[in-house]
Amino acid sequence: MVALEGLHPERDVRYTDPSHRLVTTRRLLKSDVDHDLKALLQEYTDLDALADVLAEEDPEVDVERFGAFLGPISRVYVTDDGIIHAVEEFEIVTNPDGTLRERRERRKEKPNMNSDIPIRWSGKFIKKADAIKRFVFINKQQLVHVNGLTFDFLYDIAKELHDRDSLLLVRGGEKANEPIIMSRGGKPYNAFLEGRIDGDSYCLILHFSNMELKKPKIIEEDSDTETRGDAEKRSGRATEKGGRGDAGKGKEVEKKGRKEEEDKKPAPKKKETEAKKPAAEKTTKATTKKKETETKKAAAKKTKKDK
Repeated sequence: MVALEGLHPERDVRYTDPSHRLVTTRRLLKSDVDHDLKALLQEYTDLDALADVLAEEDPEVDVERFGAFLGPISRVYVTDDGIIHAVEEFEIVTNPDGTLRERRERRKEKPNMNSDIPIRWSGKFIKKADAIKRFVFINKQQLVHVNGLTFDFLYDIAKELHDRDSLLLVRGGEKANEPIIMSRGGKPYNAFLEGRIDGDSYCLILHFSNMELKKPKIIEEDSDTETRGDAEKRSGRATEKGGRGDAGKGKEVEKKGRKEEEDKKPAPKKKETEAKKPAAEKTTKATTKKKETETKKAAAKKTKKDK
């Protein structure tokens, strides 16, 4: 059995009056609905007339009541017909830009701090340096012992957390998967237990948080710039690939053109000479025979003349 108590840090600065008496903060009654502008306009319908009255008198001040000290008070909802006793409450969830995400009827959950199911040791530890950057802590309570047995129990917990330099996530429910609710209809919290020790003394503080800090999304301009950059990179890669493809195609066309040119070109001279060599030899032989025949005829004619 342990107990929770609120933390009231001591103030190092104290304010005093000219008589060196401590100054305290008190609530005062400033005005009421019977003396506000709406009520005065019902009596003085003209603003100019009301301004003249305000300059000459003080109809907006109740000397007997205004400035009185207020004690413990409660908040109530009122309308023109009086105090409202049955109020329907709704929870409004908004997006980071302020637009409405969800509107739902508020559910008043039962508290689970002091119930039949005790608060569970979740076993999830978070380094203090990381917890400060991830969560917003809005409240804290101190765990204290009520006897010697609970002192040893809480001291061991504080020592383990102190050695780990970590916070322990504390949650409710049988499976330790429910947020902590302090009172009926209260806000759900994630509780983080911090432990410190100094010799034989210990300190256990339960920090409450209902907000987790998350990295904001990239601004649209930056995302557009990145998108354009990615598009340029992609287009550059595509162009490079296309250039390689075009180069391949160009090589194929070049090869085809070379083949066609080779086909169109005449055969080499050596081959032509070899091919025409037999015909040339025949022509030479025929010419030689003809010259021999002509020589024989000329010799025969000369012989006849000589005779």
